[in-house]
This record gives sequence, structure tokens and C-alpha cells, in this order.
Amino acid sequence: MTADSPLVLMEQKGAVALISLNRPERLNAWSPDLGKALIARLREAEADASVRAVVLTGAGRAFSAGADLKNPKTHTVDSPEQHLSALRGSPVFDAVESYSKPIISAVNGYAVGIGCLVPLCCDFILAGQQAVFCLPQVSLGILPAYGGTLRLARFVGRGNALNIALTGRKVGADEALRMGMVVDVLPQDQLIPEALRQMQAIGDMPATAVRLARESLRQGYEGGLPATAHGDLYRFMALAQTSERAERHEAWRKRK
Repeated sequence: MTADSPLVLMEQKGAVALISLNRPERLNAWSPDLGKALIARLREAEADASVRAVVLTGAGRAFSAGADLKNPKTHTVDSPEQHLSALRGSPVFDAVESYSKPIISAVNGYAVGIGCLVPLCCDFILAGQQAVFCLPQVSLGILPAYGGTLRLARFVGRGNALNIALTGRKVGADEALRMGMVVDVLPQDQLIPEALRQMQAIGDMPATAVRLARESLRQGYEGGLPATAHGDLYRFMALAQTSERAERHEAWRKRK
């Protein structure tokens, strides 16, 4: 990356926006500027009606090697009072977690610290064969921030999440697949094409049905099964009245 290169790239492929972290010379190490640039790209794709889905990945050999530890201000707090008074959530995590369009991560290499946690905010994760996941925060005297251990547990279960977080060990792509952290492991040269193919297929689905299916699952994590099941009665009622449902059902009935 040159001094004039953007920190985050975006390229539209059909109805899918491919958004890439772009500090390959630093293995896409995280910084406040990188986070701001990612949010800007996400909002740009969100506002574009021609974009139906998003793939998030990293340029070079890593998704992200995590926080930039060469910066002496990283993971420091000047005063508890100042830190607490400024807390307004975590913008990157919130932006990805609540994203209005389908969004997945295509993890192409190292996914360390925040570089592991951000993909866990996506709908699901595809991994290249060289993907490596790691949460080293506890070994550095901190913890996976903003509910990070719980986010991981939602994918891999309580025991696996605590094992990964407390030991700081590296998890390869195949083990991540066995645990349920990722849904597929692909050869490196097939990772992005397959991610784009899957998201194009999702983008071709009825948009309202996709939105409400994602909403049902995400809100269900907070409200539990009874609240989700009850809410789905209303979601189903709304979808049953859409033109997309009518068109898809009519096309199905006409199939030979």
C-alpha cells in the first residue's frame, strides 16, 4: 500500500460489494483510522441500492493481525473517568453486528484479536486454507473486548470459547470448521470467488425475507426462543403479503 492508497478498498461485483482491509504491509493491523475507513465503506455500500450483500476480507496474507501493538497508546487508558465518560459502544462492532444487508467474512489468513472478533459479528464466515484464528488478549493482560468471548461462544460453545480465549492458542481453518466457527474451508484461490457466488445467491433472494430471517435470528439471541417464535408470527404475516412471496410461489407452482 502506498501513502495515497485507501485503508479500505471496495469493489462491486454484480450485486455484491467486496470490502477489503488494505494495510497488507502490516498484515492489516488495526488502527482507529482503519476502523473509521471500514465504517465509511460499509455505510457507502449500505446506501447503494444496487448492493444487496457484502463480503468483508483482507488484502494480502491476513484478514487482520489485530491491534497495532507498535503504537504505545494501544490498549491504554489515560484515566478511568475519561474512558467511561466517552463510552458510546464500539462503532465497528456495532456497525457490522447491526448491518442492514447480508454480510459475511472471507478470512484469507491471520485473524488475530479484533481481526478475529469482527468476523464473528458477521452472518457467517468462510475461511481459506491458510486462515488462522487467535485471541491473544488475555495473555496481554486484557480481554476480548465488547462481548468478544460471548460472540465466539455463540459459534463454538462455552468450553471451546474459553479454551481459545484463556490459552491464546492458534486455531487453524480445519479446526475452526469442526468447531463451527466457519461454515467452509476453501483453497486460497477459490475463497473470494466462492464468497461472492454465495452472496450473489443470497442477494438474489427476496430482500424482505432475507432481512426478516436475519432479524429473527439476531434478535432471538437477546430475547430467547419464546419471544423469537412469537415475533416470527408477525414476520410471517408480513411476508405472506409481499409481492415477492407471490411471485416466487407462482414460479414454483409452474415448475415442471
